[in-house]
Amino acid sequence: MAEIHTPYSSLKKLLSLLNGFVAVSGIILIGLGIGGKCGGASLTNVLGLSSAYLLHVGNLCLVMGCITVLLGCAGWYGATKESRGTLLFCILSMVIVLIMEITAATVVLLFFPIVRDVALEHTFVTLRKNYRGYNEPDDYSTQWNLVMEKGLSKYFFSSL
Repeated sequence: MAEIHTPYSSLKKLLSLLNGFVAVSGIILIGLGIGGKCGGASLTNVLGLSSAYLLHVGNLCLVMGCITVLLGCAGWYGATKESRGTLLFCILSMVIVLIMEITAATVVLLFFPIVRDVALEHTFVTLRKNYRGYNEPDDYSTQWNLVMEKGLSKYFFSSL
């Protein structure tokens, strides 16, 4: 027997689709976190040990990605089984995550000029201390020369 197409069944399918997008975005965050964790060694090799705090971004992406995947799967389950409790839990959790993201974005944008100045100063100090010259075989000079020859975007996306 064919399914009756009511606005409720269309809403159920739409909610399942949107929760699928939420789960896929969580998988993308997990991929970014793994990439950040794996590429962190070369980052600290070039920028020095004081840039190790940037490695925590990989952990944050992994945690947020796992939470997002779990919420997407729970929302999909709640939509397909028509469970009010599960859907309410998912919606409240997503609202809490959204409020946290808005708060974090506000703090980052508020302190962005200060962080940019500190990061640039740190980069210049590290560059002056570690750069030995154009034809020097050390890792830092080789990496910096590649960036300057190819350009920043070509350097980062050359391995793709």
